[in-house]
Amino acid sequence: MEVKTADNEFQHVIYNDSQYSKLKDHLKQTAEQPQHHLSLFLGLYQPNKKKAVRDIAKNINRDVKTIDTENYVSKIESDTFKKLDGLFDSFDQTDVILYFKNGGKLCGSYTGNSQSRVKYATPQERYFLKKVQEFNGLVIVDIDEYTDADKTLRRAAQSVISFNLPNSKFQRFMWHLKNFTANGSEMKTKRPESYSEAG
Repeated sequence: MEVKTADNEFQHVIYNDSQYSKLKDHLKQTAEQPQHHLSLFLGLYQPNKKKAVRDIAKNINRDVKTIDTENYVSKIESDTFKKLDGLFDSFDQTDVILYFKNGGKLCGSYTGNSQSRVKYATPQERYFLKKVQEFNGLVIVDIDEYTDADKTLRRAAQSVISFNLPNSKFQRFMWHLKNFTANGSEMKTKRPESYSEAG
């Protein structure tokens, strides 16, 4: 499948900066047009991601359908394809935002070389992108680790938004405390970083 390269205007957006405001305006202006928009939400700070989803949904007057990517992507290609077909075919393309949480499950895999920093798109990921490109609406993929978003996914996205941890030491402490309590420990990407937080 040919992965179409998106325009670069919104490839390096930080939540709540001036470019983020421009992106919201762009989404509102193009909401009624018959086209898809793939947005990547990158970073661990979920409170701001939730705010962004609510804000964007209100801004373009759309409902949000939250989808756990883990339930749709498996190692068996045909199984993934069938599930994705059923999922995308079940929605009116203009009336809903598809919000894929746990988007890291979708992302590519490293090569066999243990020193490789490059992730390559799987057939499942490429099929997902094909379905997104056929969908006339907004699709958001939420990925915790910046490095999990491989080059194919980034290249296909119309917008990439980074959600950094807050500057407030108290907010950061409370978030780390909550995250540690909920998850036990913070799991990092196994391979060395190949992308910066800004992309």
